[in-house]
Amino acid sequence: MKKKLPVFLIVASAILIVFEIASTDIIDKSFWLSIFSSVLVIISMVLTLKNHKRKDNQ
Repeated sequence: MKKKLPVFLIVASAILIVFEIASTDIIDKSFWLSIFSSVLVIISMVLTLKNHKRKDNQ
């Protein structure tokens, strides 16, 4: 469970981003800032997962 939780969070975040894009009526500055921050969180989680896997292999 501990190893699958970050992957689940990445998938859930991606689904929420798609849902937010599909359900918004007004695309303004706050919309793009929200999308950008969500993407940065996903990127940081992916990089952290890769770093942990690299440490586990050594």
